[in-house]
Amino acid sequence: MAANRLVTAAAANLLIPVSGLLVSPFLSRELGPEGRGLYAALTLPIVVCGWLGTYGLQDALTFHVRQRRLSRRDAARVSLLAAVPLGLAAVLLLGVLSLFVFDRAGGERQQFVVLALLAPLHLLANLVIGVLTGASDVGGVNLMKAGPAALRTILLVVACVAVDLSAFWAALLFLTSTASGILFGLPRLRHRAGPPTRAEPEGQAGPARADPIPTRSLVRYSLACLPGVLAATSSARLDQVVGLPLLGARELGLYAVAVSVAELPTAVATAARTVLMGGAGGGEDRASMLLVSRVAVAVAALGCAVLAAGAGVLVPWFFGVAFAPAALPTVILCAATVVFTCVQVCTALLLADGRAARSSAALVAGSLTGVLLLVVLAPLGAVGAAVASLIGYAVAAGLAARWVRRLPGVSSLRAVTVPYAADLRHLRAWLAGARRSRRTTPPEGRDAAGSRSAGSGGRAG
Repeated sequence: MAANRLVTAAAANLLIPVSGLLVSPFLSRELGPEGRGLYAALTLPIVVCGWLGTYGLQDALTFHVRQRRLSRRDAARVSLLAAVPLGLAAVLLLGVLSLFVFDRAGGERQQFVVLALLAPLHLLANLVIGVLTGASDVGGVNLMKAGPAALRTILLVVACVAVDLSAFWAALLFLTSTASGILFGLPRLRHRAGPPTRAEPEGQAGPARADPIPTRSLVRYSLACLPGVLAATSSARLDQVVGLPLLGARELGLYAVAVSVAELPTAVATAARTVLMGGAGGGEDRASMLLVSRVAVAVAALGCAVLAAGAGVLVPWFFGVAFAPAALPTVILCAATVVFTCVQVCTALLLADGRAARSSAALVAGSLTGVLLLVVLAPLGAVGAAVASLIGYAVAAGLAARWVRRLPGVSSLRAVTVPYAADLRHLRAWLAGARRSRRTTPPEGRDAAGSRSAGSGGRAG
């Protein structure tokens, strides 16, 4: 059921920003505003390169596995083979970036180059997530996100308390734990039969001879997704990647703290994208996909409203008085997160419908707007960067929504963004059914079910 998948995916995705929120007070007090800014500059380019360095192949794998043009195991082979050249290119790209972002005299450039060697692992993790998404294996995607999030929370909090932590060692712990997601996801592709390909009978997945790997189709779809990948990456994180020379370490530290708070509701947006890209519920109709979109936007808006209302009190209390100026950027970024959720669901609907070029066009337009405004508004520091993000997302959302309205089964923009009364009744009935099921299941039945779930790696659906 689409609601089950959205809830489980959102719960797993929520661990990522929650992890950041739990770790941020320790890091902020340990490193101070300038050290916090340096930590962001050391880690984010490598994380971003893990997304950008797939060059659209992640979404191409999702589409082909979902359309049953590629089995799980063949997709795993593609991921492992592609990670070698793409990983080398990522390391070289990061090495060039270090020449422009870091001052050679301070030693940060050498530290960044060492950390850049972990980029191929991040890239491979994202490719595996793409395969699991196309296979509608929400449980596998959840493991790849929740496991590393829990691990890095423990490592960083213990390190902050136990030792005098520097920005470099904090970044090394963060990047290493994040790359550990491969250990959770790759075995699910190697040891489980994939979906039947077009050459196989519907009921005989795995042992039958599959079609050759559709290399040309993968490349074409990757190239169609590439502009959108570049644009989405720059819209989401470029402000922090290039923020050190534009904003300075202090303002970048304030902005990074604001992002760590305002990004909490993005868990819903990321979960909705996972569900929509893999099929709302294993082949459910367009109505179910639109229900997921509407619920995701509404939940994100509610969460952002709560965070924005309490930002003035929560930010200085949670991160320290030195970070009180981050409250206003947090409020602006909360509004940006709502718009970002609209971007995520609209572009996911376009990609699931095979309209990668239109998704890319919307993301490119929003990204260019955000980057130009970031340069123009840089004198305003963290506030200017937040405003640039908000306007960039608004441009992308407007264009994506325009094309989503032309999809079959989409009657209006409200059908994608605003819940109907029937949606609320549907959710209430689902929640009531879940509670009844929990009450009527015998304790020994729940224990057995829990044991099976743990033994299968927590697979959803």
